[in-house]
Amino acid sequence: MVCVTLCVHRDCSVNGWRGSRTRCRIGAQRRLDPATFGTMTTEVTTYRYVRFALCCLLLGLAISVGAETIVSGEWQTSISSYYYTPAGPVFTAVLCALGVCLVVLRGYTDAEDTALNLAGLSAPMVGFVPTPEVGQEIDKAAIVNNAWSYLAVMAIGWVVVLIFGLRKRAAAGAWPSRWGLIGLVSVAGAWVVGVGWLLIDQESFAAKAHGLAAIFTFTPFALAVVLNTDWGVRKIAREADKARTRLDKTYWALVAAMVVLLAAGIVLGVTGWHLWLLATEVSLLVCFAIFWIIQSFDLMDPERDAATTRPRTVL
Repeated sequence: MVCVTLCVHRDCSVNGWRGSRTRCRIGAQRRLDPATFGTMTTEVTTYRYVRFALCCLLLGLAISVGAETIVSGEWQTSISSYYYTPAGPVFTAVLCALGVCLVVLRGYTDAEDTALNLAGLSAPMVGFVPTPEVGQEIDKAAIVNNAWSYLAVMAIGWVVVLIFGLRKRAAAGAWPSRWGLIGLVSVAGAWVVGVGWLLIDQESFAAKAHGLAAIFTFTPFALAVVLNTDWGVRKIAREADKARTRLDKTYWALVAAMVVLLAAGIVLGVTGWHLWLLATEVSLLVCFAIFWIIQSFDLMDPERDAATTRPRTVL
């Protein structure tokens, strides 16, 4: 008899027990069925590849931006400003792919999953709507086309998630989770704002939607770091019975670093340094990359998960 506890991706379900993004417990004393071993291994591999892909995407963006800076000999005022350079296609493609990764990956808790979903849904719009730059002409027709296309897909996806989620919940005799409802309402609200904005004032949308989308990408991702602390898991997400302190101090150090770097960037901006936004964005992305790598190793601890985490359901 072989006992097994494995890490799997968001759709893991065994005998009605649903795990988080990172683990699905296959019964404490359950015999390993050889017929299912390949499937479980595929799930683990797929999940880890998607996490690795996110790091590769950030690295690809860094290489593209760095190469353009070296060739041109000029620094842009922000990462978004590289949209107007030869690095522009990579910038847009990376944001779209990042969005897919963040939505597909299951959060450690429902709260983190909601944060990652919101960040992932906002990321593509950052690439579709460029930041306004002095001397650069904005292609409003392209922005409007891209925005409408994305909002249409968002609406379809939202309806599909709602239908399937409610069907599963109805079968289980339960309502959607608190964080699932927060996610659904937030996405619906963002969609209404986007559609209304496009209908009322396309000029304003083309000029200002980028900044708003960037805020709604960075903020939920920063929240995800907090939600991985012991306090975040137990008090905000309320999905742990015991402390999970192995890397708690590390996560708090990252939170503190992000706050300090953001504050320092704002101060530099007030003093008139023209590269303050670029420096702030780069430093925060480095913090996010470090968090992602550390979390990847932290989540490879099934015994801790089995001891501290309550069973969870979808949506």
